[in-house]
Amino acid sequence: MGALKLWEQALSRDPTVEDRQAALFNSTCVHASFGDVEFAQVTLRDAINCGLDFEDAMRSSDYVKLNSSPQVIIQLRKFAQAAKRIKDAVGTEASAPQLAKAVTKGEVKPGDLSDILGTEIRDGMDTSAFGILRRVLIIILVAVVGGTALFFLGLKFAFPEYR
Repeated sequence: MGALKLWEQALSRDPTVEDRQAALFNSTCVHASFGDVEFAQVTLRDAINCGLDFEDAMRSSDYVKLNSSPQVIIQLRKFAQAAKRIKDAVGTEASAPQLAKAVTKGEVKPGDLSDILGTEIRDGMDTSAFGILRRVLIIILVAVVGGTALFFLGLKFAFPEYR
């Protein structure tokens, strides 16, 4: 947390664009490593608004390495792509209200679960809410029927004298 305070102090001293990008991305990495995705997104959005390329920063050895769960990294990658699209579309910095408004208007479409997790489900699997609900209901039905059958089968073998 000491490094985070140093980067915040560096940001308050009117840094160069490169130093600002580095401090903001490094802050993003610290927040993400502690699982604080919301703060990580705030600092990442500010870094992107300063001209940072997320993918280049992830590969660069000049920045802190992003050590976090794969889900957080994928979520930040998707957020960075959305923030860059908004910045490019609007022509100015992408603020949080602009990001929310763009999602509401359909300019940036929230995807299905594969978009969030960064996985591709291609084998004809229905990833809509109805498709997921249908699969869950099938699993519940199989579990109830199977559990009931196993219960009575267990009674039959555990207590054979009470048939």
